[in-house]
Amino acid sequence: MKTSFADRKAKLHTLLENSKAAILDFDGLLADSEPFHYKAYNEVFEKYGHTLDKKEYWVEWTSKGKGIAGEIERHKLKLNVDQAEIRKQKFEVYTRFCESGEIKLFPDAVHLVEKLASNHKVAIASGSWATDIQHILRNAGALDLVPIILGKESAKREKPFADIFLNAAKKLGCLPAECFVLEDALKGLNAANKAGIPCIILQNELNRNIDFKDAEMVFPSLADFVSAL
Repeated sequence: MKTSFADRKAKLHTLLENSKAAILDFDGLLADSEPFHYKAYNEVFEKYGHTLDKKEYWVEWTSKGKGIAGEIERHKLKLNVDQAEIRKQKFEVYTRFCESGEIKLFPDAVHLVEKLASNHKVAIASGSWATDIQHILRNAGALDLVPIILGKESAKREKPFADIFLNAAKKLGCLPAECFVLEDALKGLNAANKAGIPCIILQNELNRNIDFKDAEMVFPSLADFVSAL
């Protein structure tokens, strides 16, 4: 059942009053970068004779986090390259996009962080490399927007494991229960739940048909969430 804006706002403010810190995902939440992750992986896979299906990518890669192994298994691929090499080549292509300035922050992203930071400690916890996140923020003139950035290198296991969120809470000097997570992906929601951290989902064009029933609350857009703050 859909909730009204007034109900979402009231529930959000109760959560904000009972928390000390906000842990934010980055790709698809603050930055319109998910299409470039797709482009980077697709560029590499096409070198080996396979094209990624964009709609399948949003669900299986971006939200569920099945990654390279999931793609190979689903399509029974026989590639003349190992997964580590695919990942390495993808990172090189994606970093090129980050450095070039092609990847933009969403229009409300800076306002969102500034409003949260007025009363809460804030950190980014992302599956991207911290340097790539910094490139995007720098190109947007927002490098100092979030002082704590935890990237792929900050956790042994990626989402949907809880490691990066637990590490972020520790870096913020807070207990997990004193934080909340902002996410747009199912793997992020699952990671937050495993960490014992309430998770708010922000919907967008890519995740609108995904079931986020285990989220603390769901907002239909970034703009709707910012309006409720």
